Amino acid sequence: MHRCCTGMLIDMLTLVSIIVPVYKTERYLSRCLRSILAQDYQELDIILVDDGSPDNSGVLCDELAQTDARIQVIHKKNGGLSSARNAGIKAAKGDYICFIDSDDYVAKDYVSTLYGLMQKHGADLVKINYVEVCTDTYSKKAIGTSKRETVYTGKDVERAFLELQVDSVCVFLYKKSLIGDTQFPEGKTSEDIPFNFSLFQKAKTFVYLPAEKYYYYHNPDSISNGPLDRNYWNYLFFREGIFDFYRFSDDRHLAQKAEALYARAAMGMMTRMRLYGAASDIDESACRKMLSDVFFAHAKAFYKDKGIPVSRKILAMLVFNFYPALGIMRWVIR
Repeated sequence: MHRCCTGMLIDMLTLVSIIVPVYKTERYLSRCLRSILAQDYQELDIILVDDGSPDNSGVLCDELAQTDARIQVIHKKNGGLSSARNAGIKAAKGDYICFIDSDDYVAKDYVSTLYGLMQKHGADLVKINYVEVCTDTYSKKAIGTSKRETVYTGKDVERAFLELQVDSVCVFLYKKSLIGDTQFPEGKTSEDIPFNFSLFQKAKTFVYLPAEKYYYYHNPDSISNGPLDRNYWNYLFFREGIFDFYRFSDDRHLAQKAEALYARAAMGMMTRMRLYGAASDIDESACRKMLSDVFFAHAKAFYKDKGIPVSRKILAMLVFNFYPALGIMRWVIR
């Protein structure tokens, strides 16, 4: 038995599978694995999925597997993040599954905290928070100490998906039985959104703990800081699909929240294009018109939504109403 941060004694015999997709991250993989192997919850099934990485990541996976019998390695042809995660789910032996990206790392009580909440509340899925780090070494930033969890049941589980603006799967622990045959859509980016949306539709109990236990590595040179490209359209289309799902719902709160998030997605893309420009294969003028059309069609829901910060609403007014004048923002960044 083990006492987790929630103060609850938990059974240490239940196997938890940790799926780690690996692609061109040889520089960070060892750091990620050290944090996993250091978990105070030891009943782990660690799955490294080498997604046809062209660097030495695959070799490093095999070397790391020699150091601990709990590590299994899957080598596969490159198919993208969704494909790698789907392969990991298929190979998972545990009753519970979590995902950790290979350039990130986690606190030593990451698994025990999530699993302890699972047991305490009989939950189908549990979420914590992440903290962003920008260095190649372990962050010294203090981990969030909040112990106050929120439990959602029934229809409130659906509401939580929208109100918490759920995106990344990397801050969750899932019952494997909840995942079932659900897969990540392959060949798409922003794949976490439809995956989580499907699971939140099925879940009966969800727990959220606002504690920072996951360290998300933000590379300043990442393409996430680059121009708007076609991959970003997936995010908008997924948000549109969720809005369409709730558009005629009897629950007007869900419909309005989904609509606000759809408008917010358009705002985010417009802001990125203004700050970083558009990829060479994108017509910035046409893209601007399309995003403006989406936003203004749903602006009322966006501005009425109390969950969207005032700063975002001001930014939206600036970006959509003074787009040409804000060209200086792009110049300053460059």
